[in-house]
Amino acid sequence: MPTIEKNNHPADSTLLTEVSAFPAVAVKALQAISRERGPLNELSELIATDAAISGGILRMANSALFNIRMEVRSVLQAIHMLGLERVKGVVVTIAMKTYLDGTLEVPALRACWRHSLACAVISEEFAKVGMMEGDVAYTAGLMHDIGRLALIASYPKEYATFLAVAENEPCDTLERERALFGVDHCQAGRLLVSRWSLPKMFLEVTSRHHEAPTAGESSILSTVRCGCRMADTLGFGVVHSSQTRTYEEILQDFPERERSRLPPESSQFIEHIASKINSIESA
Repeated sequence: MPTIEKNNHPADSTLLTEVSAFPAVAVKALQAISRERGPLNELSELIATDAAISGGILRMANSALFNIRMEVRSVLQAIHMLGLERVKGVVVTIAMKTYLDGTLEVPALRACWRHSLACAVISEEFAKVGMMEGDVAYTAGLMHDIGRLALIASYPKEYATFLAVAENEPCDTLERERALFGVDHCQAGRLLVSRWSLPKMFLEVTSRHHEAPTAGESSILSTVRCGCRMADTLGFGVVHSSQTRTYEEILQDFPERERSRLPPESSQFIEHIASKINSIESA
């Protein structure tokens, strides 16, 4: 059975100094979410400074995921066709995939990436039935585990071993992460979001998505938390948990009107979410 030794890293703001730099274009796009909408050409010019991200946007815009009938030839055109908030989500999706380059060949680490994608897609679906902004929910869902992805980027072998051990020896994931890495992925996410000066909603979703619901919390946090749990239930979890709720139990958390807009059978929802994830990954 795999074993992993504890890393002696302090759980403070200096902890993640070894993390490979997250693409600056993605950070600036996330920062822009909290500001009033500026000229679209400014975002287009920003994205154009990163060849990998701009190329990825064009590939995704022309993919079956969005089913745009005309060829999208420029980032500015993609912004006009997809919408500003959706393009921000696409930027972050591509940036995260680049960020994890080399680690996605490891099945356990790939599961973490697919969990983030599943949470994003499911959160978007939940937001839509609740008459909220689906594009914002998608980005928030994608970001919820940025702390875990940062730990993977820093310690890919150690984190893969940790997941292998956890699969056979169920544990409190956050507690075990703190013991091994000096910080759990919720704390790591909060550190990064603070360092990048991102909007408050990202502080909430990165640091509190494992907490029990509380009165007065934001709707985006509630949506992402539910999206995260549903991802686990539908088979897009990171590690097996005996506390995973059933599809029907999670649906009961929704008002009847919203619940009626979701597939009654989990198999239908799994097929829909998997199709979207496959489209994103193949773009």
